[in-house]
Amino acid sequence: YKGLKKMLITPPQSYEGGGTVGVEDLLAYMKYGYIPQGIGRPSNTMEYAYDDWCLAQMAKYLGYDNDYVYFLKRSENWKNLFDIESGFVRPKDENGSWVFPFDPYHTPGFTEGNAFNYTWFVPHAPEQLIELMGRERFVSRLDSAMLKSSYANFNASGDDFANYPINHGNETSMQVAYLFNWAGEPHLTQKWLRAIQEQYYGTTPYDAYPGDEDLGQMSSWFVMSAIGFFQMEGGCSLVPFYEIGSPRYPKITLHLDNKYGRGDTFVIEAINASKDNKYIRSMYLNGKKITAFKIPQSEILKGGKLILEMSSKAN
Repeated sequence: YKGLKKMLITPPQSYEGGGTVGVEDLLAYMKYGYIPQGIGRPSNTMEYAYDDWCLAQMAKYLGYDNDYVYFLKRSENWKNLFDIESGFVRPKDENGSWVFPFDPYHTPGFTEGNAFNYTWFVPHAPEQLIELMGRERFVSRLDSAMLKSSYANFNASGDDFANYPINHGNETSMQVAYLFNWAGEPHLTQKWLRAIQEQYYGTTPYDAYPGDEDLGQMSSWFVMSAIGFFQMEGGCSLVPFYEIGSPRYPKITLHLDNKYGRGDTFVIEAINASKDNKYIRSMYLNGKKITAFKIPQSEILKGGKLILEMSSKAN
């Protein structure tokens, strides 16, 4: 914890071999509450806000209440770059004024992406993002972006974000299909998850990874999504949970092996699951009907069974 805290409050240090050690745009982030255009990368504001939230959870768990309040407040810094009128995250200058002209696809300041990509990157507070953007605008904008990107198999080759705004080949877009769950449209999460799996991920050495694997993230996404689970916030909550997607297989058994206080197995039984039957009609956790899209991690780790009835029609 002390090491992580140091990283988030200590200015970058010059390294004798050249370059710096530490969080690159931290000084600007701490001074302005965002990273101004021309001083650093505005997109790092989104990354650092999530880091702050993660450390806040750890601080709360360990009893560092003052740190918890401090870093939780900092985790809201992404809002300083959110423009209510356009519904996008966009750059500001050091005086707090919006940078003009603004184009969500072409305005610079975003690492390996653009304003459209980074607007969705609030994994620690998706409900707040939906509220600020407005639920209808949120759903319609994201759904149309998914449709547009499906024509390129969700891979913005050559960083062609304007024509294909959802780029599954990079981290900033890998969580977006699950955001429909948070907006009250789980059938769209189920629809687009399957589309990404079937269009983006190939079956030969030549097309399996058209994007950036980055330490196994793309493989992990596929495995978790095929099982039917995901964690928007990276499992860093004080009370972690799994979000339900669209399991591909009629029966999946997770072997917990009675280790670390866990149960023996957790079974995911997706009745009638197939390529066409991607929509969930009903869900039962250990015999009890559930309607929420989230399950506490503790429920899964103690073992049991999740039964889902799958259908070809959206529910």
